[in-house]
Amino acid sequence: MLSVTAAAVDPLAVEADLLVVGVFKGGIEGPGAGPVLAALGLDALPVTPDFRGDIGQSLRLAAPGLPVGGVLLVGLGRMDATDDERLRRAAGVAAAAAGDARRVATTLAQVHPTAGAVQAVAEGFHLGAARERRFRSDGSAPDLREVVVLGPSTLLPEAERVLRRAAIYARATLVARDLVNLPPGHKRPDALAAAVGELVDGRCEVVVRDEAALAAGGFGGLLAVGRGSSEGPRLVELRYRPVNPLGSVALVGKGITFDSGGLSLKRGTGMDTMKMDMAGAATVAAVCTVLADLDVRLEVTGLLALAENLPGADAQRPGDVITVHGGTTVEVRDTDAEGRLVLADALDLAASRAPDAIVDVATLTGSAVTAVGGLAAALLGSDDDLVASLRRAAEVAGEPVWPLPLWPDLERLLDSPIADCNNTGDGAGGGAIMGALFLRRFVGDVPWAHLDIAGPAFLSSQLADHYLPVGGTGFGVRTLLAWLERRGG
Repeated sequence: MLSVTAAAVDPLAVEADLLVVGVFKGGIEGPGAGPVLAALGLDALPVTPDFRGDIGQSLRLAAPGLPVGGVLLVGLGRMDATDDERLRRAAGVAAAAAGDARRVATTLAQVHPTAGAVQAVAEGFHLGAARERRFRSDGSAPDLREVVVLGPSTLLPEAERVLRRAAIYARATLVARDLVNLPPGHKRPDALAAAVGELVDGRCEVVVRDEAALAAGGFGGLLAVGRGSSEGPRLVELRYRPVNPLGSVALVGKGITFDSGGLSLKRGTGMDTMKMDMAGAATVAAVCTVLADLDVRLEVTGLLALAENLPGADAQRPGDVITVHGGTTVEVRDTDAEGRLVLADALDLAASRAPDAIVDVATLTGSAVTAVGGLAAALLGSDDDLVASLRRAAEVAGEPVWPLPLWPDLERLLDSPIADCNNTGDGAGGGAIMGALFLRRFVGDVPWAHLDIAGPAFLSSQLADHYLPVGGTGFGVRTLLAWLERRGG
């Protein structure tokens, strides 16, 4: 993994293959830019039609006379709008534009020299430098090996701590990305359960329930969704138990390893990205891999509901009635609304343990993308304080979330004439809200929040940018880690 360190070194004296300097929109010099430009013999920042200092832009200059191989100017956008997330993005742009540079130094954190800025810059480089190369025949690795974040000496003691955190946050995010990006044939439920077990080995207790255990335990949602596949579902339970915990939380992840829609079959193009429908489970698993590294002082239970939703000969049918964990009966009106069925099992189990809070993460609805766009998650919940604390954590992490309401007047549309409820609330509109209203039925009185990450969990080339790649992003990992660290003191 990339090495990121901090040093109090003059940018004109640092030795590196590349020196990265921030530039504000309109060609306004960022911290450290003036002396560097003067050393290059430039009276002003070079502004071109393709480089005006906007976010996402970069310009590489030769550096005769400096002990660096080149200078990379990176856009920071408007000066009055620069925050830690802008620095994270600029660092991601720099990592992607570094070319064959192996050692990079940067003044980006000097824009506002705080520990948060140092962490953001480090995260941007870690995440921006990573590339999905496991299935390429050349097997080449990125050139970038080392980044030195330049800052004042007074910041160095704190920098060491936050650089360690940045590396941990980034490592967990990349774990989630790697799981999401696996081809669906490589992560069928049993294989994914085994892979997660290896990832958390020695860090959490692991319990995997197979079909027999699920049947004995009454997990009818998972069993119904998995019926169409030749491989049965799994429920993976991860248990992190620190000494003298300050509380307990449960994290629940939707893990549909491939979603064809079942008998309510998706169109062909609708299946193109459906290997990502287990991104919620990947997020929860990734979080659990680093809880001990962050010394989180909470008991954390991760529940990953894994199933493959295929239209096999024994697939569940629209009109079937199933019984999920805890005894609630559900009329299945759409087999493509399957994520909420597997989550119902896991949420009911989580609630039966009476944790202090439950957070579920799921690529649940296209409606969430319509509501808040492809780069943000929809956030809904039964507890205002929990929702607010997750929003604050998301702001720190640079992962945009936006709250949606749980309109009580829509609840009746989940009624069924033949079962306790139906799984769609057809005709209501507001699909993200209806999905969350369905899930709320299974958490009892436990404070609960739901992150619908259908948009930002997996990006097209149209939306991918800075440190966010095409494909799996690991969205939600850093938000949950920031929330758990704060909640655990």
